[in-house]
Amino acid sequence: MVVGAAGGIGRAVAARLGAAGCRLALVDLEGAALQAAAAELGLEGALALAADITRAEEVAGAARAVAEAWGGADILVNAAGINTRERTLEDLSAEQWEQVIGVNLTGVFHCTRAFLPLMRRRGGGAIVTVVSTAAGLVSPGAGTHYCAAKRALLSLTESINLEQGKHGIRACALSPGEVDTPLVDRRPEPPSAERRAAMLRPADVAEAVYFVVSRPPRVTISDLVIWPSAQISGKYVV
Repeated sequence: MVVGAAGGIGRAVAARLGAAGCRLALVDLEGAALQAAAAELGLEGALALAADITRAEEVAGAARAVAEAWGGADILVNAAGINTRERTLEDLSAEQWEQVIGVNLTGVFHCTRAFLPLMRRRGGGAIVTVVSTAAGLVSPGAGTHYCAAKRALLSLTESINLEQGKHGIRACALSPGEVDTPLVDRRPEPPSAERRAAMLRPADVAEAVYFVVSRPPRVTISDLVIWPSAQISGKYVV
């Protein structure tokens, strides 16, 4: 299952796992966008499941569809994420806070909780949640609400490993630095073309996801950080 599969990192993850031979269930808010992504990527047989991940009942419906189709599940990738143009405590509205926390944190909880039973049926599996280096490097550029949600995902990942490891389930918090996706267009000051060219590509993150989920069951990669070279060297600061 790839959540947030209609675009950005999620779409790249779907393409990479599809190329590896995985049967895919694609989850996103807009069903038409999912269908289009599956067709463009040549993912024949993929399940396109429209769901608002902030609503537990809709996520549960997606999980039931996967259970009916395949009986269980092996991999869950939580790649959905949003941000707002307003990002500081002074500028944020309560509605914007709830919206970002709802998708970036509560949505991951709903998806993980709904799909865990399907993974346990199969005797284990891998959960990868796309977090962010903003989980550890709080900045006004990333956003107060965004950073808070992402840091909480580190704790959620630790809890999954602690509670579900005995069932063969391995969880990873995958934290990329700047990635060239449409999300950066919502920054208060969109980056220059030169800066975007130096960012990670969604395919770079997708390759890291594949690396994590393709490790043997004895290996748990609980925390993985990948940086654009220009960012970690200090050339660009969020």
